[in-house]
Amino acid sequence: TGTASSGTSGDVSIGSGSSASGSGGNFAISVGSGDGSGGTFSVVAGDSSGSNTGGAASVIAGSSSSSGGGSLSLASGAGNTVGGAVTLDGGVGTTALGGSIAISSGVGTDTSSGSVSVSTSNAGTSGVSGDLSLSTGTASSG
Repeated sequence: TGTASSGTSGDVSIGSGSSASGSGGNFAISVGSGDGSGGTFSVVAGDSSGSNTGGAASVIAGSSSSSGGGSLSLASGAGNTVGGAVTLDGGVGTTALGGSIAISSGVGTDTSSGSVSVSTSNAGTSGVSGDLSLSTGTASSG
């Protein structure tokens, strides 16, 4: 949609159909492959130049009232030389706290909660397994 010099700019909504007795419609977005670099896919929430917060971005798998919830996968691409990296960064806070990152397992209301597993993969035919490092930042006071 267009920009607005004041007020709110227009919304864009894209979705697939629901079903009362079958499966809901699928929605797929893909970018092109190439013999050079593959295409890039970005999802970016809007910035705020005023005193409000920037826009939020969410990716949420579907829920089920009678079976398992949908899974959510985040993975980088395989490479002939080096595999792609996955990076999770909390935002920079210029005059206050930086953004936090929280990883937690799901609650099992009637049974056990889910597990959290952090590991490196096994080494290939030559080399060593990757390092696992947990550390905090340095403190200027306190």
